[in-house]
Amino acid sequence: MPLRIEPNEEPIAGYRLIERLGSGGFGEVWKAEAPGGLYKAIKFVQCETTQDDSCVLGAPGETDRSRADQELKSLSRVKSVHHPYVISLDRFEIVDDFLVIVMELADRTLYDRFKQCRGQGLPGVPREELLNYLREAAEALDLMNSQYQLQHLDIKPQNLFLVHNHIKVADFGLVKDINDQKFMTITGGVTPVYAAPETFDGKFSRQSDQYSLAIVYQEMLTGHRPFNGTTMKQLILQHLQNAHDLTPTPVHDRPIISKALAKNPEDRFPNCLDFILSLQRANAKTGGGASTFAAAPAPSAPEKAFPSLPKTEGARGNAGPVKPAEPNFSIGKAFLRD
Repeated sequence: MPLRIEPNEEPIAGYRLIERLGSGGFGEVWKAEAPGGLYKAIKFVQCETTQDDSCVLGAPGETDRSRADQELKSLSRVKSVHHPYVISLDRFEIVDDFLVIVMELADRTLYDRFKQCRGQGLPGVPREELLNYLREAAEALDLMNSQYQLQHLDIKPQNLFLVHNHIKVADFGLVKDINDQKFMTITGGVTPVYAAPETFDGKFSRQSDQYSLAIVYQEMLTGHRPFNGTTMKQLILQHLQNAHDLTPTPVHDRPIISKALAKNPEDRFPNCLDFILSLQRANAKTGGGASTFAAAPAPSAPEKAFPSLPKTEGARGNAGPVKPAEPNFSIGKAFLRD
């Protein structure tokens, strides 16, 4: 019998589906009741099928042939990572033609907190609060980098979860091993709003996640991103060629953010925590006083995930406040409690 993904079904014995939390091109995410009455999030990623409708997953010697294949490889890399600021993975397995992933259920995302602050008339998340969140994210990312040789490669507000006001880094579908030369290329799925310039050449570095974290910081603080592109081509050109627009940020933050956004990975901070600690020290030197922010646009929507592309040459665009791009489902809405 084919897998049934609907309320009250049990795709895995003992895990009863309650409601769908989100869906997109990759599949669906559901809230489920697990054995013992615990609540979990279950993500279903459909395997790519061949002409004979058999599931193609993890074929030896092959590059990633489907989103499920890519995600399964990423999960295999990250399954041994245990940290209080990393979302917990309970289990993952193939059921019929689906990769099924059971995970911890979170309260909300950092993006949800940003929207709440905007609704209260603030430009974004208060600076001290935001830096506390991102310090936790930086600690988790640096652990993955230094001890497990991994880069997340999809850091964005929708993938930073909040559980009792603490960060949980989530969605490991693009995680890559820095030391495995076979996987030193990125086959697709990066979110161009937050992706480091080197990823558009199909590569990544130990500082790629830091670049994304810097964009998250500016956007969540001010409502503005460093680049204003609304299409894939515009964003690629701006990341590769343009100066970033940091004018909405506090003056004492700008040289620090600029360093984290360096086009050359070697010119960035050694790690994510050094970047965040530099921002916290700058805040302490100014007494944590309020800074003037530019008027921020409406909260930006989750970004469409585009495949990474070869470097594109072209004219420079203009940096500045970002208009909302086409929204799509993000995994960030996938693990939320009622």
